[in-house]
Amino acid sequence: MQARWIAVALALGMSCLGATLAFAPMPMIAALQERGFDALMAASPQRDPALGDGEGVHVIEIGRQGADGGPWGRDDLALLLDKIAQAKPLVIGIDMVLAGGCGPDPAPDAATIALGQSLTKAAGAAPVVLGFLLGDQGGAGPDMAPALAVMQGAPAWHAEGAEMPCPLFAQSVGRGAALIAFAGDGDGRIRRIPAAVFVAGRPFAGLAVEVARLAQSLPPPILGQDLGARQQGWLRVGDQTVALNETGEFRIAPTNPTRRATHRHGALDLITGQGPALPPGAIILIGSALPEAGGLRPTRISPLHPSVHLHADAIEQILTRSLPKRSDRAAMAEAMAAFAAGLIGLALGHRLAPAMASLATVALATLWVGTLALVARLSGQLIDPIVPVVTLIATASLTLLAEAMRNRRTAQALGARMRRHLPASVVAILSRGDAGAGVTAEHRQITALFTDIEGFSAMTARLPPETLVALLDRYMTGVTGLVEHHGGMVDKIVGDAVHALFNAPETLPDHVTRAITCATAISAFTEALRQEPEMLAAGFGGTRIGLEAGEAILGDIGRGGRVDYTAHGTAVNLAARLQEANKILGTRILIGPEAARLAPDAVRPGPEIELRSFGRLRVSFPASIEPVRA
Repeated sequence: MQARWIAVALALGMSCLGATLAFAPMPMIAALQERGFDALMAASPQRDPALGDGEGVHVIEIGRQGADGGPWGRDDLALLLDKIAQAKPLVIGIDMVLAGGCGPDPAPDAATIALGQSLTKAAGAAPVVLGFLLGDQGGAGPDMAPALAVMQGAPAWHAEGAEMPCPLFAQSVGRGAALIAFAGDGDGRIRRIPAAVFVAGRPFAGLAVEVARLAQSLPPPILGQDLGARQQGWLRVGDQTVALNETGEFRIAPTNPTRRATHRHGALDLITGQGPALPPGAIILIGSALPEAGGLRPTRISPLHPSVHLHADAIEQILTRSLPKRSDRAAMAEAMAAFAAGLIGLALGHRLAPAMASLATVALATLWVGTLALVARLSGQLIDPIVPVVTLIATASLTLLAEAMRNRRTAQALGARMRRHLPASVVAILSRGDAGAGVTAEHRQITALFTDIEGFSAMTARLPPETLVALLDRYMTGVTGLVEHHGGMVDKIVGDAVHALFNAPETLPDHVTRAITCATAISAFTEALRQEPEMLAAGFGGTRIGLEAGEAILGDIGRGGRVDYTAHGTAVNLAARLQEANKILGTRILIGPEAARLAPDAVRPGPEIELRSFGRLRVSFPASIEPVRA
């Protein structure tokens, strides 16, 4: 009982620990939760990138080769922008930094000038957003930052400097740049995008936020913070509020770039007209998927995920309001779920059999994860699938282990108790199978051995009960031990008599010889025991033994609360009569005729005697000793 309460206390402690970890996870647990969120998002369908007829985010990937067959250069980007401008896009985002070589010393080359002119032309057709990266130097560039309203204390990235696009290009598009950088989690995976950054104290929006805002012709976004909320901040784009973490990042659901299909274009194909034309009113993102371009990031989809496609995912999910969400009450709900899971695991371990408890645990864990996957699919809400499941499994396993240990101790105690009342071999058979089925009845050749103490009745009359029981206990311990040592089974102890069987229930090919050897050992043990002072004082008598072999019926006799494993047959009855016949012959050991026939080398022929119900028969003595006269 004490062990069970210890197990209950440990399980409750595990439940509390699970609730605590769900509410305030350690870094390692938080990393596991993120992997769980990845799995939930992987189970959700990937949305069609099209936002309307001919609209949506189209990604243009720049390759190694330019239009003239040489390496891709600024003159090729100028040609690409001219083609894009002709398609009258909704907005153009450039996921690269157009820096360097813009003058005044040295003066810009022809390709740079052509690119500036193409940017001006493209900006006349649609808003153009240039990208920049963070650095330790460089300041915030020209005073052309996109409008971004910021509340005091709002979370965001901060940097002292940045690698900004050339002033020539910034002036060509007539607006400032947007951040194109990412930061991975502890495992390096990209799961979030910064909403904004302060460079030398000036605020800039992220590329996805700025492109999504311009695509909807919305006023400047607002960056703010709710004091005391677990969600550290928020970004308001139009009437949509995006939750931010403590560093000003929002979660995205990366998707496989291959599913973009008709919304993915090769830059050279567009320039040469070999690929499909861009539809009017499209959102255009220009970037590179080349490893040397430095735009590959690890995600749940791939260790080499093009950053331009991550920006495209973010834009699509902002526009379709399908960004993954974490409610500010999610942590509390997860803590309650973890604690409840621990209690359920405790109940399963205590109430059900191990197999059923294990199946129920797996079923509940599967149901929990499946439900959360459905919630993520329908609403985008992410709820921790890890900690409650781990808590459920841990508490159920702990409880099952405690129950198994308790059951083992109970079984051991019950076995020890049963061995005091049943033969050890029978207990062993019952413990290997269905105890309720009992031992199957059978015909079997056995050797029955009966013992009795001379003068026991008179001894009981003259000895105090305590002394008698102590002496008898010593005697019975020795006799039963010898029976078991020789492979026999103690069938019953009736007063001072021992009834033993050989070759039952376990097979002993030489059971007759074993029984005869056991009988001589019992006789020798008794004679040695009788020489001890307390036995001499008590007048402890010798042991009379009768044994016979033959067919018998063995099995469990009785039903309900009392069942006895025993043997019935002529050999059993004759062995009992032979034990009594020792009184007449004044001997200690008598062996029946069938036992003598089966083990002729182990016996010495004796006289013929008359036994009630059996008539005249010849008895034998053990060959190893002379007949001991009482």
